[in-house]
Amino acid sequence: MRFASTLTLLALTGTAWGQAALDDAGKPQRTTETTAAPDTSDVKEPGVEYGVDIRLRRVFVPKGVIELFVERAADGASNNGIGVDLVRRRGNVELQLGFEYEHIEPGEGAWINSGDNVAAGDEADYIISADHAGKSFGWFTLEFTFINHAPINKYVAVRYGGGAGIGFLTGELQKYDVACIGATNENPEPGCRPTALGGTGIDANNAPEAYDMPPVFPVVNAIVGLQIRPSPKAVVNIEGGIRTIPFIGMSAGYFF
Repeated sequence: MRFASTLTLLALTGTAWGQAALDDAGKPQRTTETTAAPDTSDVKEPGVEYGVDIRLRRVFVPKGVIELFVERAADGASNNGIGVDLVRRRGNVELQLGFEYEHIEPGEGAWINSGDNVAAGDEADYIISADHAGKSFGWFTLEFTFINHAPINKYVAVRYGGGAGIGFLTGELQKYDVACIGATNENPEPGCRPTALGGTGIDANNAPEAYDMPPVFPVVNAIVGLQIRPSPKAVVNIEGGIRTIPFIGMSAGYFF
């Protein structure tokens, strides 16, 4: 009986030792070497990349939006712009330092201030185009923009962000101060067109003058769009939003 009990005890003990050995075999073994690298589960963060892109944009303000602030607008304002961005990218976040220039050409014609009535003797501003003025009006901007990307797949990501900067006005926007003859707010032509341009409106100075504008103004950005990544280093951005005034555009860039 003692011999059988001893065999049974040895069998049970050996089974336990064997099971422990099997369990330990399935686990990573820690080393006691002092020169070994420490255990870690940290994920390596993406590095910083620098790039440059060139952008083309069309800025515009529809006539209906302008007429929220004036009694009558001759037309909307729009033109094309070109710019360049210096870009710092880390993962899905970009910081852009952008430079851009564009002409802004309000529609030529009679512009009537809110609350004025040209039929009752109020004057109109007859804004003239760059062709008639001989000078164009536009701005040059410098701005910082933070943009995040939400990847859809490895090639396409939703792009959104915002920023701020400063703009410097260039050129002049010229107009005639006109006393309209036989015109109404709804039908200002040709009564508000100055005689120098073939109308019947009376301009006391008989010459255009430039609007008195501040030399600089703030720029506020809000951007949304798509980023297409044909390769890890090349990007194409299609976007729209507000850059003080609404815009749509695209850009192409490369990271080094």
